[in-house]
Amino acid sequence: MREYKTKSEPFARGFLSCDSDSKTKKVGAGMLLAAKEAELSIDTELGLCYTQIPGKMSFGYCGFRSFMKHGGIDALIEKYPDDKEDLEYIYNSILPYAKAQKAFNHYPKEYMDHIHEGYLWAGDWEGHSNPDHADVCHLGTDALLEKIEKYRAENPGKDDFYDGCAMAVESIAVLGKRYREKAMEMLGDESDPDIIKKLKKIIDTFEHAPMAPCRDFAEAVIVFTMVFAWDGIDSPGWFDQYMYSFWKVTDETLRLSYLESIWEFFHNTRTWNLCISGSDENWNDLTNDLTYAILDVVKRKKYNTPNLTMRCHRNTPPALYEAAYSALATGCGLPGLYNDEAVVPALERLGIPSHDAHMYVMNGCNQIDIQGKSHMGLEDGQFTVAKAVEYVLHNGASGRTGAELGLKTGDPTEFSSFDEFYAAFIRQLDNIIDVVTDIANTAQRIHAENLAVPLRSVLIDGCLEKGLEYKNGGPLYGNGQILVQAFAEAVDSLAGVKKYVYDDKRYTMAELVDALKNNFVGYDEMYHTLKNSPIKFGNNIEYVDSIAGDVMDHINKRLLSIPTYRGGHFSGGCSPFTSAPSCGASLGALPNGLRIEEFLIADSIGATPGSDTNGPTALINSCLAFDHTLPGSGFILNLKFDRSIFNSEAGKTAFIALWQNYFARKGQMITATVVSHEDLLDAQINPSEHRDLIVRVGGYCDYFVNISKDLQDNVIARSYLGVQ
Repeated sequence: MREYKTKSEPFARGFLSCDSDSKTKKVGAGMLLAAKEAELSIDTELGLCYTQIPGKMSFGYCGFRSFMKHGGIDALIEKYPDDKEDLEYIYNSILPYAKAQKAFNHYPKEYMDHIHEGYLWAGDWEGHSNPDHADVCHLGTDALLEKIEKYRAENPGKDDFYDGCAMAVESIAVLGKRYREKAMEMLGDESDPDIIKKLKKIIDTFEHAPMAPCRDFAEAVIVFTMVFAWDGIDSPGWFDQYMYSFWKVTDETLRLSYLESIWEFFHNTRTWNLCISGSDENWNDLTNDLTYAILDVVKRKKYNTPNLTMRCHRNTPPALYEAAYSALATGCGLPGLYNDEAVVPALERLGIPSHDAHMYVMNGCNQIDIQGKSHMGLEDGQFTVAKAVEYVLHNGASGRTGAELGLKTGDPTEFSSFDEFYAAFIRQLDNIIDVVTDIANTAQRIHAENLAVPLRSVLIDGCLEKGLEYKNGGPLYGNGQILVQAFAEAVDSLAGVKKYVYDDKRYTMAELVDALKNNFVGYDEMYHTLKNSPIKFGNNIEYVDSIAGDVMDHINKRLLSIPTYRGGHFSGGCSPFTSAPSCGASLGALPNGLRIEEFLIADSIGATPGSDTNGPTALINSCLAFDHTLPGSGFILNLKFDRSIFNSEAGKTAFIALWQNYFARKGQMITATVVSHEDLLDAQINPSEHRDLIVRVGGYCDYFVNISKDLQDNVIARSYLGVQ
């Protein structure tokens, strides 16, 4: 075993000093040494302790993978030249592990050709998750270690796996002990009475925790924050449920103080998705007073993070609708609103029993997961639906680059009917789905072979019981999620072909193909006809909505038929994040009147921004043309409302009625951006005067001035919906 002179890189030294070939055990050893040596941080303003393994290290662990920082070792060598030999050894030894984890490093050329075209990606994102971090608060590390030993005895021959899990848990206990010592040290020099009080609470908490269970909400927040940060700061999940037993036994002043503290922590660390409310398997409402307290914090703080999701159902109390509306009316974009009546049946289609389906939460932007039970709430892949139209029109070739990546479905000028054209589109679409899921499954295999995350293997049901890693089939549910983009553009293009080529015969297919190849140059009349066609998705027009229903339902059913490597099936969703402009930029000219330089596309299941002109009821009717109980991932409908209208009493009544109507008809999810058009336009010119302006982008909230110009234009172009 190498003797290191350097005191840097404790995770890497622990990882490399472990004499096992098991990556689980190596990561566990790295976590344990990092816990013993990492520089600790106590936030005296919040009264919380949080340290991430990344910290100042070049190599570390952040929940979903081990990692290395580019240039980190070079900076350390410059700072500590006497440690150069050790640091270079660490770099050269860790590099093969780091490279092996990245799926892109393993993809063959045919995969990369599709990815480089820009219309899809798959598999290189290791994914968000919702582990039961609160298990440490409820049970303590001693009980978790006992659980590890119980299942070690039931699964002989897997000692390295269980050793790695045990070391990951032990690292938490070590941190608690060190935090107590640090707080006692800081207490001796402190004179501020408020800070003294918070340090004493930390000392009192870590006198028994995390080895034993927490006793009140303040202790649970302190321990949860420590574990959550140590695991990489991901998505807390169903916070008002797993923290409620602590909340209800705690003095009101104390618990409100620590709710404020953890909310500041979540915001400051860009925590992902926190979920509140919902129903159980008997449709009993699970709202509690912590639910309302969280909405009150959101209303007062007006932060864009964490991304708050609120679950609704047939028995959601009227007071909760009112509280959610009040938060949304501030313009913070939160909460995002989800419908149990659509999501639970979608999860049951994936074979998830009703009890667990009712435990769904969101992670990341808004991908669906089962709290502490699954590895499925992540983006396995994404594709641009409109590319399938493009491939039909150019017989398998890209209209932008000429790359032959689609199927040879035949010369479109020889199709005698729209049915033939549509059949070719479905063939292209199925091929794209097969490509993206094949890449995703390859990535799942690579991650299963090369990624080890032992703490999540402890905190997600099934892993310890089976003796299998979180990334390698351990969790109870291992489904996958493939997201779609440019759906409205595909539907509008299909409707344009049907209307103007086959039904009205205004243009021949040869003329259309030539116009698209030339980006409509020389075809101004055709361009304006297609661009301004009234037959656009989002306006409650059966002609186009029937196509939308067929296409979306086909996508979701096709995905449900494809198994995942990790032991489930794929399902669909629509959660574009920031990629709507880049997906638009991958497209050639299209029959919806889209020129190559005009890559404005829908950032949700809704209409192309500006195309829905018949009001909110028409938009939701169009979006209900497809079955929302098919997609098992986030299925976003982004709505934009004028602030002055939304914040009126009539606006409030109308919005809640719109929301309830959509959900009663099994719509899955809606968000509300509440802004004024003038503020958005002025913010592009004078960003410093609008730094607190928040908008919904894909499935998350962001400050308008922080997003790209392309995304800003997308938000501005999104139609305002009257709610009067």
